[in-house]
Amino acid sequence: MTETAPEIQTCPFCYTEMDARADVCPSCQATKDTTPEWAKRFDIYKTGVIAVIIGLGLMFIDGKGILWWGSPFVLIGGFFLFRAHKFDVSEVLWHRKE
Repeated sequence: MTETAPEIQTCPFCYTEMDARADVCPSCQATKDTTPEWAKRFDIYKTGVIAVIIGLGLMFIDGKGILWWGSPFVLIGGFFLFRAHKFDVSEVLWHRKE
């Protein structure tokens, strides 16, 4: 039977080793950002939706449907919406009150 060593992490501020499940450093009281991934991606989705709405508004603001005014906004917004799940939001951020 093999015993595995407990997983540890290192505080990025004071370099104290602690349990990997810890959210607060015992030495310097730095806190780990525990925001779920869906909430981190929400800003990307929100940016895409706003860009698409602005683009559609510019396309049809005068009733004639001039596509070239809003097309860049719709394309950029569509890109954000299409690629939002590919953005890397897995980086763990630590915060410390100074």
